[in-house]
Amino acid sequence: MEPCPRCGQRRVLRPEQNLCGMCVRRARPRKEPTPRNCDQCGRLAKHAAHRLCTACYQRTHNSLIDRTAAALIRLGASIPDWFEPLVEDIGDRFVSAVAVRHLRQIEHHLIQGACTPEALVRALRSPGRSPGDTTRIVNEYFDTNGLGSFLQDEEDRRSAGRRERRVARAPLPFRPAVAAFSDYLLRSRARANLVGGRGLKDATIEARLADVAALANFLERRGINDWAAVTAGDIEEFLGSRSRHRLASFRMFSTFARKKKLILINPALGLTRPRPTGFAGRTLNSTEQRRLIHRWRLTTIDPRERVVGLFALLHGMTSSQIRTVLISDINTKAGTIVIAGRPYHVPLDPITLAAIDAVLTTRLTLRTNNPHLILTKDSRAHETAASPYFMTHILDPAGVTLAVLRQTRLADLAHSHDPRLVAAAFGMTAGGALHYVFDAVDREEEVFASTHED
Repeated sequence: MEPCPRCGQRRVLRPEQNLCGMCVRRARPRKEPTPRNCDQCGRLAKHAAHRLCTACYQRTHNSLIDRTAAALIRLGASIPDWFEPLVEDIGDRFVSAVAVRHLRQIEHHLIQGACTPEALVRALRSPGRSPGDTTRIVNEYFDTNGLGSFLQDEEDRRSAGRRERRVARAPLPFRPAVAAFSDYLLRSRARANLVGGRGLKDATIEARLADVAALANFLERRGINDWAAVTAGDIEEFLGSRSRHRLASFRMFSTFARKKKLILINPALGLTRPRPTGFAGRTLNSTEQRRLIHRWRLTTIDPRERVVGLFALLHGMTSSQIRTVLISDINTKAGTIVIAGRPYHVPLDPITLAAIDAVLTTRLTLRTNNPHLILTKDSRAHETAASPYFMTHILDPAGVTLAVLRQTRLADLAHSHDPRLVAAAFGMTAGGALHYVFDAVDREEEVFASTHED
């Protein structure tokens, strides 16, 4: 016996190749499988298993059944009671190829000793912005079956990551103050929650940090590297036409910086916000609206685009309202829908009902338990709503945005009806509805002042 030149093992070498028998067999070309007729589709192709071609084998659950049986053998006596029901749930929600991929990850961590629901979810959790699709699927199963939910801090973790990224936008000389401002906003919210007040939402805090970071970058380009050197003129020049949106952020930050002695004089103290001049955004004319209505009556258009566009154009719904519409909110027999924030059931027109029927028909082929009306490739395997990114781009083929469609509807109603009736129907404040009546009044607060009886 001599060491094999290829694998290094001490074995009997074959004189013609000067290699061991194992290496000789490995070097031989693999025998190609003989094409046969598939038992399911009848196509002449190479078989994957069970006398089925690869495509039919992937569509059946045979691959998942085989993988599950092998996993049960490998796990042995350490199989948890919830393992097989979990595999059945995954098999009902996904095609076999995707279900097998999830099963491999679960089996790997079970072999590593993560045999409790909490340990398995923590082991599956991947670093980064998302915990991973397998983690969310397993956690949803545990939550639905009363075994616990272990991703309750997921939204807090993601919002913390967004705050860190906004702080990181600020140049290094300004970054410590922006980070301290972020902590100050969080502590202020915690104090407000303790006394039952209304603290800042995550989106508001992130907007404040983004505004301050943008100002810091503007100052660095002007050669200013210290908050103490900022003047009111610098802030006014930076604000430009967006003063209404950013001035509140700078006032809050300047107050914080003054308390922490980062600045001696508050540069935002004398700045004022210009009086609102009413709505001056883009709206669609009658020709453009007719074109969109005709487009969304076509059955060849994605039914999700049809529903989203009609909800916004005809019913003035916001992106968040459309995302959160549940199947149970729609009564197709009565032709009504429950919309979040609106006091009454909203009647639906025939065109919107036809688009909803198309979405529900498509939904029957998806094998999903998601209760929401609008589903995506990612959300159909879970119980969460469609992402804001999807809602932003679903109307791209039509060349419009949700905001333009909604403000077209609100502006038209506010001009043709009493704005206070529009506010009551849409669940808005009276001032919010009056905002769309541009050039109709001089001062909004005078119109809604309770100085006379209606």
